[in-house]
Amino acid sequence: MVYTVTYTLSTKMKHIAVNPEVAVCTFWFTGHGIGENLGWVRDEKNAEMMKKLRAAFAEWYDNGHVNEEDPNTCLLRIRLTDGVIIEPEKLGRNEIDFVNKTVK
Repeated sequence: MVYTVTYTLSTKMKHIAVNPEVAVCTFWFTGHGIGENLGWVRDEKNAEMMKKLRAAFAEWYDNGHVNEEDPNTCLLRIRLTDGVIIEPEKLGRNEIDFVNKTVK
């Protein structure tokens, strides 16, 4: 799973509300999943995950881009369904099926 803090009224969250199928991409990974708005970051049900996210991103989390007082600041969870990890140094790739827990 992937978690991130975002804004409920953003275009991406409006799209996810209509169609929760999402794509995720980084330098070495691309994949698909199902996005779910878990609600306000300060909601008690999100306390444990938010503690982990604040610690992991402590260097820049409080740089003025996140307003946890705003009830539209939300926690987005993406349940990955499939993905590909690219290993350029090995000229390889691994296809991952997160649902069936297999790697090719």
